[in-house]
Amino acid sequence: MHLSSLNIAQFKNYATARVICTPAINCFIGKNGSGKTNLLDAIYYLSFTKSFFHAQDQFNIKHGEPWMRIEGLYMRNDMEEQVSLFVQRGERKVLKVNNNEPKKFSDHIGHLPLVMITPNDIMLIHEGSEDRRKFLDGIIAQTDKQYLSTLLLYNRVLEHRNKQLRSYQEGGSFDPVLFETYNDQLCESGNLIYACRKAFLEQFIPVFRVFYQDMASADEWVNMVYESDINHEPFDLLLKRNEHADLLAGRTTKGIHKDDINFFIGDYTLKKYGSQGQQKSFIIALKLAQYHYLKQKTAEKPILLLDDIFEKLDAGRLEKLMLMIAEEAFGQIFVSDTHLERLQQVFATIPAHVKYFMIDNGNISEI
Repeated sequence: MHLSSLNIAQFKNYATARVICTPAINCFIGKNGSGKTNLLDAIYYLSFTKSFFHAQDQFNIKHGEPWMRIEGLYMRNDMEEQVSLFVQRGERKVLKVNNNEPKKFSDHIGHLPLVMITPNDIMLIHEGSEDRRKFLDGIIAQTDKQYLSTLLLYNRVLEHRNKQLRSYQEGGSFDPVLFETYNDQLCESGNLIYACRKAFLEQFIPVFRVFYQDMASADEWVNMVYESDINHEPFDLLLKRNEHADLLAGRTTKGIHKDDINFFIGDYTLKKYGSQGQQKSFIIALKLAQYHYLKQKTAEKPILLLDDIFEKLDAGRLEKLMLMIAEEAFGQIFVSDTHLERLQQVFATIPAHVKYFMIDNGNISEI
């Protein structure tokens, strides 16, 4: 599976643009702010029906315009497949695959497997638990439709339960029977999510460790520890025991929506004790393991997006990554960078077709 052409209109800083892609390596070169990362985001949009950077679609429409459109033509088993996304301010977003609308956006997730690596991925280490949960859920959801629907259900029930708690806190109506129903629904969906996350990490961590050893070239023990309230107490008892605290707080204070993953190097937390080099190796290994996992589960090589990472990698880690590309470990790759000469040097020894596109404030020209 690969993207053969990309068409965008009124998307971010682009009025209109078209890119004819190679199934191998595609490079977008331009100054910071020129729009090269926006092209990667358009490709990401077609896989996930949302932006990698802005959760609200309206922020991705070109300033002053009422709508935006992204279209991709994919090749899969010698068959063409067209995917389009149309967003109009104040209207429902429309996704079409070969001119047919999926019943739900969630049905599309995983159909076009994709992995994106950016310099901001280091925030997985330094930011809060929400980012790490999103990373975890994003991988599982691309390979397990039931997981994604269960996660969406859990979040809806959680929202309803929190609304009841806020109503009680503000002196409004409170329905104890309905509240108990929410507890039952949270437990049912939450326990399934918890079991899936545990099972995934049992498969994922050994693969991640192999990639870390390759990237770090060091015999260091790394680990990912799944932290959950349900590790220590059944979910139904947990909710019951914390009901008074929830009523006072006006929100659900315990549950799988609070889960986290702690990163370790040896016996020490990576965030506090890991060197900059160790943290870089850790993050790249996470992303490569993500790619490997998706490839194994979907029997397809996901599209790989690399956003401005070459200036962040030292020579050793860059060489490791290039060796994997040379060995055809990856499928189609899209790269953004500020320096043409650097990319030409990086890919000079790679026996794959490379296309270079110069990006200049929303204008695209093939080199």
